[in-house]
Amino acid sequence: MGFEVKQDTLFYQGRLVISPTSPSIPILLEEFHSTPMSGHSGFLRTYRRLADNIYWVGMQKTIRNYVRACDVCQRQKYAATTPGGLLQPLPIPNQVWEDLSLDFITGLPKSKGHDAILVVVDRLSKYSHFILLKHPYTAKTI
Repeated sequence: MGFEVKQDTLFYQGRLVISPTSPSIPILLEEFHSTPMSGHSGFLRTYRRLADNIYWVGMQKTIRNYVRACDVCQRQKYAATTPGGLLQPLPIPNQVWEDLSLDFITGLPKSKGHDAILVVVDRLSKYSHFILLKHPYTAKTI
């Protein structure tokens, strides 16, 4: 199974076994993740360094939660998503009602059976129409 006892100390696959409630765990996490030597590495590197010599039940979950909660890591973390493109202005319409903007306002309290509003705005004149709707509505009913 991988467990053995040496000099009254329990080992699992050659690694020291400690209790998941051990007061040493926060100290170990600090040492293996947050010190300048450890460099605030992510979950996997922190886990691998600790798992080389130590084992406790729920070790992966404990380390993952610690790294996720690390304030320095959250502030300095590299965003892997690509930045959004530059916003481009829409061309100015040539005449009134040539180009419209539409939006729905939902989640309103019912008033005379209506609980949503369709907002239609002409982009050139900014003239607006507000159309009361009853839920459920579809493209055919509008």
